[in-house]
Amino acid sequence: MTNRRMGLIGHAARASIAGMSTLLLAVLLVVAGRLLGDQEYGKFSFALALAMIFETVMDFGLKEITTQKVARDRTAAQSLVAQTFGLKLALALAAAIGLVVAANLLRPEADVRLACYLLGAASILRSYVLTIRYTLQGIERFGLDGLVVVIDRSLLLVLGAGVLAGGFGLLGLAVAFVGARVISLIAAWALAASQIGAFRPAFDRERWLALQRQALPFGAFIIVLHLYSYADTVMLGVIRGDGETGLYNAAYRVYEGLANVGQVLQTVLIPRLSLHYAANRAAHGRLARRGLLAGCLLAPATAAAGFLLGERAVILLFGPAYAPAGQVLQLLSIGFVVVLPLCALYAVALSVSAGAWLLRTAVTGCVANVALNLVLIPRFGMHGAAAATVAGEALSMAVLAVGLRRHIWPLARVPPPNGL
Repeated sequence: MTNRRMGLIGHAARASIAGMSTLLLAVLLVVAGRLLGDQEYGKFSFALALAMIFETVMDFGLKEITTQKVARDRTAAQSLVAQTFGLKLALALAAAIGLVVAANLLRPEADVRLACYLLGAASILRSYVLTIRYTLQGIERFGLDGLVVVIDRSLLLVLGAGVLAGGFGLLGLAVAFVGARVISLIAAWALAASQIGAFRPAFDRERWLALQRQALPFGAFIIVLHLYSYADTVMLGVIRGDGETGLYNAAYRVYEGLANVGQVLQTVLIPRLSLHYAANRAAHGRLARRGLLAGCLLAPATAAAGFLLGERAVILLFGPAYAPAGQVLQLLSIGFVVVLPLCALYAVALSVSAGAWLLRTAVTGCVANVALNLVLIPRFGMHGAAAATVAGEALSMAVLAVGLRRHIWPLARVPPPNGL
């Protein structure tokens, strides 16, 4: 095995720290599900989903551009992060306004609205943390990236479980998210400064515009992707109520935990593929094919694990009251057959700046997902939402595979007609 391949395996092992640390967040969500009950947990899930959708307005593709640029030129990291931090101050205002308007239009309950506002503030802070994380990934410091995630998740678990145990309920949990993210950002800022030098938000309008133009295709993709990822929760909350939303999200949290297998693969591939695309196209193609093969090999085992765990996993984690979510987890787990290869395809697309194909993929998947949810949720509830998610993922993989085929499977050179 070559040193380069061993290096990728080592990166994967370190990147898995971030993936495994999501178990800490999963523990908090399990505690929340048990102590809040399905109704209040449904309110929390709705508020968190809405906050995550509007977080993309603030980020708008900047973290993806950061990883790509830093992977190709590490000396640009300090200036790039400083400008991104400054630009996000302006974008945060737009995101906050949008979230407040949406929360007031969608939900009349005062506690749900306030939870949306608080979790929106936590998402703004999280966006800054993500900029730092993607910078560390770009310079292939996956161990430090994992440390940032461990700090963030540990704080969420300790503060969140503390307020829930103290009986502070939904709003106390939302406040805990804000507090944890403030401390996480301070810690991440210090770690990043130790690697790229001290920085603070910079305000250069011309560079802001240049950054945003470059990030625009990725930003549009991420916004649509988040709409696609969280539309089912929002629609369930509006159409079927908080109880079914809570059950669905219990299953979805287990599904997200298993999906970290694909996230680790994607995280490791992006910086190395970006570097190869600029320096060695043949090496890029080989790594792209290996990454896709790895996703295809990991997919059946991950899908089988989720399907076989099903109801037992949900009951073990959330309690007997959440048993109906077991079938939802089984339905969602079928999607791993396409989700893990799709993670590898995302890494390839980001490395070659295929923003147009990413956007086309996300729009296709999102339209299909929302349309199916509108048809299936009123009749089948959370089971319909799960089926819509799987169908959208399958369609997305097909579209992106077609769009990236020349980067993964370059065609042999065809001789011109008549030997000319």
